[in-house]
Amino acid sequence: LTADNISVKDRISEIVDIFEKQNSVIFNELFSLKADKSDVIVTFLAILEMVRLNLVRMAQNVKTGIIRLFYI
Repeated sequence: LTADNISVKDRISEIVDIFEKQNSVIFNELFSLKADKSDVIVTFLAILEMVRLNLVRMAQNVKTGIIRLFYI
């Protein structure tokens, strides 16, 4: 799947680059303000694949609902 010439595999690489700078990230921080529907879908699929491959762990704060991803 590609969106605006970016594949899920490429988006995974971009997300890994983010994680190399910081160990965790808030879910919403992975989306730019200009993200369109296809960007959101590709990013979401990339995150799901990373969870499946045990590259990231997700946790949601019970009080705030904020989802944080942790690089494993």
